[in-house]
Amino acid sequence: MQGQGNSKILEGQTKKDIDVIYQDEISSSELNRFPDNSFTIIILDECKEGNCTTDIGTYALNSRQLFVHLPKRKYIWNLPLQASGRRLIINDSILETFSPTLKHTFSPHSAYEMIPSNGEAYEKFSMEFDAIRKEIHSEIVFPELINARVRLLALMINLWIEQVYGKSALNDHNNPVFRFHELVETYYKTQKGVAFYAEELCITPNYLGVLCRKQYKISPLEFIRQRVLLEAKKLLHSSDKSIKEIAFELGFNNFSHFSYFFRSLTGWTPKNYRMTMGKS
Repeated sequence: MQGQGNSKILEGQTKKDIDVIYQDEISSSELNRFPDNSFTIIILDECKEGNCTTDIGTYALNSRQLFVHLPKRKYIWNLPLQASGRRLIINDSILETFSPTLKHTFSPHSAYEMIPSNGEAYEKFSMEFDAIRKEIHSEIVFPELINARVRLLALMINLWIEQVYGKSALNDHNNPVFRFHELVETYYKTQKGVAFYAEELCITPNYLGVLCRKQYKISPLEFIRQRVLLEAKKLLHSSDKSIKEIAFELGFNNFSHFSYFFRSLTGWTPKNYRMTMGKS
């Protein structure tokens, strides 16, 4: 997919590396064309009537709504001509870079495709849309930075769903692996060992490993580490806390342990990550 206009691509990269398309204008005809091998995120800036019908139901359209077009779902848009909004078309390959805590939110199993927002949440979503647009149309394009912005937006959507509907909204309490997901959301800052979660679930660590790999394709330890990493990125990007403060908030005994953890998973130091995201 492409969306970079006349931007330059770094040496060794190609236009195929850009997995995101940004659209400044939307219409019913555009939104009813759902690209293959992708999902989309839509933000309605101004809209006072109309509706969107999906496999789940029909939604009345209003300003400051956010929609996620989930895979394998049908959508029929009836958008008024005067409506304005923006859309991101995101290649499915980026889903593979999402943490397990996000993959469920953007899977066909999610029940949350229309996401109402208040003024503050809308402004934050809007700012991330603008940041992604800026990256796509910049003179020199960093595909991984664009993808990182998309992952950050996805995390913000996930956290907002939990704030609106409750932290257990995206979990299935009848499924032990989703209960593990919920426990990680509660304790990831203080409990980073698999044994704790297995004991809470009354199963062995080995069996938890089998369940987690079947559901998320990674080990329970990696699941926990990815959740800690997502929170670290969020705090580095959107908070004024020092890196040392972030390290202690996330349960690391000292700064060097946090720096090693972050660098081993991303290839960046926390300082370089914050500086790069801040410049974009």
